[in-house]
Amino acid sequence: MTQARFVQEGLSIDHTPALDVLGGDVVIIGSLVGIAKRGIAADVLGAIALTGVFDVVQAAVVFTAGDAVYWDADGSPVGGEAESGAATSTATDNTFMGFALVTTEATDATVRLVLRSVEASAAESLSLGQLGDVGAVVYTAGHIIVADGDSYEDVPVSGDATLAGNGALTLADVLTAAIADPGDAEAIPVTKSGTCPLVTAAAETRTLAIPDHAGQLLNLGFKTDVGDCVVTVASAVNQTGNNTLTFANEGEQILLVAIENGAALAWRVVCSDGVTLSTEG
Repeated sequence: MTQARFVQEGLSIDHTPALDVLGGDVVIIGSLVGIAKRGIAADVLGAIALTGVFDVVQAAVVFTAGDAVYWDADGSPVGGEAESGAATSTATDNTFMGFALVTTEATDATVRLVLRSVEASAAESLSLGQLGDVGAVVYTAGHIIVADGDSYEDVPVSGDATLAGNGALTLADVLTAAIADPGDAEAIPVTKSGTCPLVTAAAETRTLAIPDHAGQLLNLGFKTDVGDCVVTVASAVNQTGNNTLTFANEGEQILLVAIENGAALAWRVVCSDGVTLSTEG
């Protein structure tokens, strides 16, 4: 059995309206927009054009040549009957019909357009949220679409960068990022690069886990000295094997960088001013 046979070019299609259609009326069939070249009586077979160049009544909007044009069935045409239908530049709740061929002013009565609904309406009206592998899309300024392993998600940019709604990307100065001192016997956060000012109320300790990623920078400075601060690192910070940092005086500072040490990550001392390095355990 033949799977398909040619019927017509598709420049116009058969249409039997439920109500009388006048010549020049815009006819909506689902996502298709056609225009009746001649009047069609109710319940009588006629034809509507799906392609071609037409002058269509427009709402009080401005079109630039090439802009998408949508049909608003409740739109008010310039100089015409209110809410009788008009071409508009607004996509929401309206039906894509084609593209403007000329630039118009908001006072113009018509816009010249090429009907393209039959080829392009589905592509024009489909939103990201309607795609099967895209999660909820809220179109929040500064968000991006990122694959999470099984779908694409609308997520904000995070970490040491911010993204504005106009596409401007700002990278943070990583060493000015503040990392809060966790306090006595607590772990210094290693989730990002930055500076952690250490403050003691007596002799205190801290721990430092292996870095989060290669190239991460961590600046530890002794801000307030009421007692020594001893930081025990999860692995050696130099080739000597030192894993303990002792801060004895205010102003002492050490800068660490994360490296790939075989299959693991480790901290390495870039520079140190006054901090005592030793090995424990």
